[in-house]
Amino acid sequence: MALASVSFEIDFTIDRTSRSRKAALSSLAQRIGSCRPDISPHDISNCLLAREKLGSTAIGSGVAAPHTIFKQSCPPLVQVTQLKYPIDFDASDGTPVDVLLSVVGNRHDLRWLHLALPRFAKLAEAPELAARLRAAKSASAVEDVLASVGIYSSRTLPNKAA
Repeated sequence: MALASVSFEIDFTIDRTSRSRKAALSSLAQRIGSCRPDISPHDISNCLLAREKLGSTAIGSGVAAPHTIFKQSCPPLVQVTQLKYPIDFDASDGTPVDVLLSVVGNRHDLRWLHLALPRFAKLAEAPELAARLRAAKSASAVEDVLASVGIYSSRTLPNKAA
């Protein structure tokens, strides 16, 4: 399988309550846990927080890309979260984060990670694409934006209440 043929499950939500990085990552972990029921949200949260301690996952223009690798085998997942309250993620450009572009997958094949992170950077570098993510109101709208930078969906997860 070539990098270009990696496909992702895609999920979208709006976080209307988080007001800190820790709270946003915890909420993100809960959401990912609902998509990956074999992995505990507590473990996901710990992994996301540990990754954040290595250095901010903020990539600029109000976008952060929290990511982690699971021991368990599972399809790659891109989870896009719009934050109602922008949060300081120590971004190099100083812009508070209002969009989380999270990617998770398993350790047995890291092509998903090598494909997603550079494409996320393209989204952060293109203000019109970041604006489209902020304006998205559905998983299919998010899927269209991600496809424009080469991230394709194998399945869009049903949008559950956030």
